[in-house]
Amino acid sequence: MASSDRRQRSDASWMIWTLVGLVGIWLAVVVVSVFAPDMVSGSEQEHLPIAALTTWFWGLIGTMVYIAGMSRIRRDAREAWFALIGATLVIWAVASIVAIAAPEFVTGSDPTRIPFAAILAPIGAAILTGVAGFVAHEFGGGVPDTEGGKAQ
Repeated sequence: MASSDRRQRSDASWMIWTLVGLVGIWLAVVVVSVFAPDMVSGSEQEHLPIAALTTWFWGLIGTMVYIAGMSRIRRDAREAWFALIGATLVIWAVASIVAIAAPEFVTGSDPTRIPFAAILAPIGAAILTGVAGFVAHEFGGGVPDTEGGKAQ
């Protein structure tokens, strides 16, 4: 098999595995946005879907740090790819479960219900995705292989 054929297959594989992680992140964003509890406040118990309003932003941040992490891992360090993909999927799955299932903070006589977990879990997931990318980069051997000054 020619060297260029292996390089092309490696690049296609990298893109497919990157897509797996991205689908995991955005599936978690949709699940949290749809199923997380609303913030309920006021004497008329008005509902505000706070998770649906904020989770998209943190999903975008998570996407950016995930892609940055994947792009910094060497093309031949498949173990580091899989570690980052697996960590990302687990992080966002746990964030989804926590955002949906954690109890709400209830206060006041009306009462006001604030779903802190639905607000904070996606923030934590985005941060931990960045940490996972950094760790995978360190264990994956650094920057992508280069040939003639261009990334493969």
